[in-house]
Amino acid sequence: MQGTNDLTLGPIMSILMKLMMPIIATNFISTTYGLVDMIWVGGLGSGPVAAIGTARWV
Repeated sequence: MQGTNDLTLGPIMSILMKLMMPIIATNFISTTYGLVDMIWVGGLGSGPVAAIGTARWV
């Protein structure tokens, strides 16, 4: 099959890097989104910040 990679062959570190980079990027984007959201809502007061903080983990 063309376009597939056998993950059992080759150096393990390069394979792990290929697997972990999208996960790290997604986590960074999600964290940044939450931080920017809290900064914007922070101007409204502590009640709205608490509501968003609570709703984010549901």
